Amino acid sequence: MKGTKIALLGIGIILLGIAISTNNFFGFTLGAIGFGVVCIGCFWKKGN
Repeated sequence: MKGTKIALLGIGIILLGIAISTNNFFGFTLGAIGFGVVCIGCFWKKGN
């Protein structure tokens, strides 16, 4: 499961880089929000 989380984090970083390179405010904002969601999902501790 840890390998899957690292792969998703890598995909999130790549997509954030693409969003930043578009020089579009909405793309940058939504890319940053999406990257934040990926980070939270990767480091979230389940209560079970």
